[in-house]
Amino acid sequence: MNRLNSIKRILTVLVLCLTAAAFSSAAERLPVHAENAEEESTESTDDTAAEEDVYESRLSEIGDRQAILEEQMKAADDGMKSEQEKQMLVLEEISILNEKTEVINSYLTEMEMKLSAERRNAQALSEEIDEGIAAYKLRLRALYLAGDMSYGDVLLGSGDFFDMLMRSELLKRVTDYDAKALDSLVAKKAEYDAKLIDLQKQEGKYDDQILALSMERKRLAELYDSSAETKAMLKDKMEKLESDERKFENEVFSYEGILSDLLKGTYISEVDEAQRLVTEREVTVVLEQLHNSIKTKEQAGIEIPKSECRYDFKWPVAGHTYVSSGVGARWGSYHTGLDIPGESGFPITASEAGEVVRTNNSCTHNYGKDGSCGCGGGYGNFIIIDHGNGFLTLYGHLTQGLVKVGDKVERGQQIGLMGSTGYSTGTHLHFELRYNGYITNPANFVTF
Repeated sequence: MNRLNSIKRILTVLVLCLTAAAFSSAAERLPVHAENAEEESTESTDDTAAEEDVYESRLSEIGDRQAILEEQMKAADDGMKSEQEKQMLVLEEISILNEKTEVINSYLTEMEMKLSAERRNAQALSEEIDEGIAAYKLRLRALYLAGDMSYGDVLLGSGDFFDMLMRSELLKRVTDYDAKALDSLVAKKAEYDAKLIDLQKQEGKYDDQILALSMERKRLAELYDSSAETKAMLKDKMEKLESDERKFENEVFSYEGILSDLLKGTYISEVDEAQRLVTEREVTVVLEQLHNSIKTKEQAGIEIPKSECRYDFKWPVAGHTYVSSGVGARWGSYHTGLDIPGESGFPITASEAGEVVRTNNSCTHNYGKDGSCGCGGGYGNFIIIDHGNGFLTLYGHLTQGLVKVGDKVERGQQIGLMGSTGYSTGTHLHFELRYNGYITNPANFVTF
């Protein structure tokens, strides 16, 4: 009987060690994740911080010009300027406000990407904390089943000196595992709380910019409605934009039939915006399911090859995080992607792994222009990659594509060179992320 009790106690200590090891392993993964995330995000954080400085600097400079103009407008209202001079000041303010709304729009896209990435990081951290807590519950259950056991109980039940040393070491390891794992969980919980606070601050800043944009647009509407001349100017501008967008839409859907079966949309702001919101809700659910499936495979020890899409879409232009135009309504039309300016010939990389399904490399009009040259359905030289499960990415206005239809590409692989072909006013990449053919805002799903 004593021998059986001795064996039982040894097995109990071993079980405690194993459950403690499992608990420690789960908790130890937390700082590893944090370190990796920190290493991966340090460079991108520096880039986005630098870009935020650019946006804020531009807004500050525009604000200074507005302040000067307001003084001139006040002088005009006091009768110190002629009606013609007043009209010139109104036109100048319209120009400044148009410039400011473009900058705010770009800034909002930048903030959307940062918020999206921070939400995902916070969610991942929360899941890892949950894993650690679950492992700790398993540890507590093992303690409960073992009963109230002290050093004295274990040592007094030892059969010999060697047995006593072994039991002492096992208990020491159990205690060390517990302390280390609990410390890790506490640290991760503190990090998670700090992330939530920072996220709330960022969301507040984003809301402030939304309000600022709304106010500037309201002021613009008032200025355009202030005189017959400005009303005529707005009418001409709207008609040109609508004409250009209709032309672009017709080019997309008539371009030898090779785009109309892939890209869906009306290019009418209200309709496409409503569809985008619906699509993005679907995408959020689908991506979560895909990520969980991939995670299950990895936990089962199944290796995911680089050629297989992980649906972790990455920024396609290294070191260029400034966005000159985002997704959304623009004067009655609808912009379907992100415009990322840069240098002609700069490398463009695949956002995720997939298969090249459409390309155009025939456009020679590689320069800024006021309208479309008619090449590539307005996209000029372009590449479309199918990532499976309904996801497509499009890379437009390229100087040259470096892949062909049927090529399998990996995430981060160079696929083309930046340019200004097609309907492009200057050198940039037009980047789209679509689901089942419909527009999404890549800023909500792509990370740097």
